[in-house]
Amino acid sequence: MKLKGNRIELHAARESDRKKIFNWLSRSDLTEWMMGVPNFPDLPPSSWMDFCQDYTPSFFNPSGDGQGRQFIILFQGKEVGTIGYDLLDQIKNRVVVDIWMRAQKYCGHGYGPDALSTLCRYIHGTFGIKTFIISPSARNKRAIAAYQKAGFILKSVMNRAQQEEEFGFSEYDDNVLMIKVME
Repeated sequence: MKLKGNRIELHAARESDRKKIFNWLSRSDLTEWMMGVPNFPDLPPSSWMDFCQDYTPSFFNPSGDGQGRQFIILFQGKEVGTIGYDLLDQIKNRVVVDIWMRAQKYCGHGYGPDALSTLCRYIHGTFGIKTFIISPSARNKRAIAAYQKAGFILKSVMNRAQQEEEFGFSEYDDNVLMIKVME
């Protein structure tokens, strides 16, 4: 599956992409902006085992599991990051999205906001979902700015307990709840 944005394309990730997507998250020059020291001593980088528990094989196969899927973000044929969705809930009419770039050199070019808008349009058109949620740490100012460019609005800061109650998981104790609504 391929989705076309304004400048980027999203290609459905495969099982063979799983390890490199893990490395982009846990072993890139951007990792310190999402997890681990010095900025996130409360959230160490994901281990391969933790990543595989969070991103099960269904995120990387064509049929998915009906609740989540991972994509590779490409700009002019070059892999620049990954984006995905999880916890797709048609009863609550919402879905959680997540994104990270491959390396710092791919930040600040508009690839992230374009990918977010593209994925939201796809999910809205395919599943009828209207509410999109993303929840970065308040410490990740660059991510928050990119999400705002994609139409996400800052709603509140949620501590770990509040996020776990609402979504069943939490990464940070300063989660910024950002929401985008499509009609």
